[in-house]
Amino acid sequence: MKGEFPVIGADVAKDFCYYAALSPTGETYLKPFKALNTGEGLASVINQIEKVEKAFNRKPVIVLESTGHYSNRLVHFFTRHNLKVYLINPLLSHSIKNSTVRKVKTDKVDAEELAKMYFFMNLKEHQMQDEYLENLKILTRTHYHLSEQRVSVMNQLKAAIEQVMPGFTKVFKSISCKTSLELLVRYPSPTSFLEGTKDDIVQIVRTTSRTSMAYATKKYELILKSAQEGKETGILLTAYEQIIIVYANHLKHINEQLDLIDKKIEALAINIPAIQLLRSIPGIGKNLAPIIAGEIGSIARFQSSKQLVAYCGIDPSVKQSGNFIGTKNKFTKRGSRFIRKALYIAATVAIRQNPNGQYVNKVIYDYYHKKIQIKAKKQALGAVMNKLVRIIFSVLKNENPFVLITPEEQVKMHRSNVKIVA
Repeated sequence: MKGEFPVIGADVAKDFCYYAALSPTGETYLKPFKALNTGEGLASVINQIEKVEKAFNRKPVIVLESTGHYSNRLVHFFTRHNLKVYLINPLLSHSIKNSTVRKVKTDKVDAEELAKMYFFMNLKEHQMQDEYLENLKILTRTHYHLSEQRVSVMNQLKAAIEQVMPGFTKVFKSISCKTSLELLVRYPSPTSFLEGTKDDIVQIVRTTSRTSMAYATKKYELILKSAQEGKETGILLTAYEQIIIVYANHLKHINEQLDLIDKKIEALAINIPAIQLLRSIPGIGKNLAPIIAGEIGSIARFQSSKQLVAYCGIDPSVKQSGNFIGTKNKFTKRGSRFIRKALYIAATVAIRQNPNGQYVNKVIYDYYHKKIQIKAKKQALGAVMNKLVRIIFSVLKNENPFVLITPEEQVKMHRSNVKIVA
């Protein structure tokens, strides 16, 4: 209960933090002090915390801003020492810090202000996530960043090839495929392809793509044609050969690391029931489910689907003043950008119709097409994302796989008190 515990406010920086201690009544007990984020520095902080605990016969609570990876390590450190930690959204803490008339901004003042927030704000204690979910979140975010790097490197590689041998980019569906990269590492120029032996090039194609001799021979002929054309129309500079080798090798390495992370994610998925539940929802599937599960963490943190919608940052902002009520309100976008990206992809998949005429998710498809009658397409897609989050909440909360039923069927079953997720 607030008012019973002393409070330690921590203003977090990369290499050090300022700490301030308040008594259970909110009075300054320890003046702000600086400590490095090293083993020795954090040991000194624990000594100060023990002094506060001894003085008031209560373990103090820790209040700090959520500042990404800087604060994350400290949260784990204090939690390991059996201390309650309260994380504050920087948007909230900044607004409080700037609420005074005088403009005073120092790390010492910030540490005290953070500690004071414990007494007059409804803060929630930070709960450490399940170890499997924590690992999953780290792996999926790393996968996301590597995928972004992959796109950038692939574009650089393609740009270089188009200067040297533009026809090569049309030989394979993607220049980032294993066969293409292996060839470019060994033959980075039109001249090297023309001087290479047919048997060697065909063997590379057959080995990496695991196809027939006829397929490999056909590809060789296309490669040879693009090399001949490149020798006549391309830029024959050795610098391009060198960067093609660099980019191709870099792309090979990224692909290997992505495959490795995929395997680790799948190994974790065995121990995370939420992933299997999410994969039952049409549109989410194999790759998006781990991202969403990792970002949400324990569904027990959320009391309602509305809270989960807000956490994802896809709740509409509110603009109202006097008699004016805004109608073109955008998403708040104050939640996880990783889960928003996954939800956007899931929404675009869910409203599709497969080439065979079947719907990915008939209920979502109909819902979307009703929305675009009265809303712009982007707004309608936002509504689909919102609906998907509500479905996700229901699936995870009830621990039941998704069952595709119409709204009318859902109402009928609800009236019959049949528990089902749709």
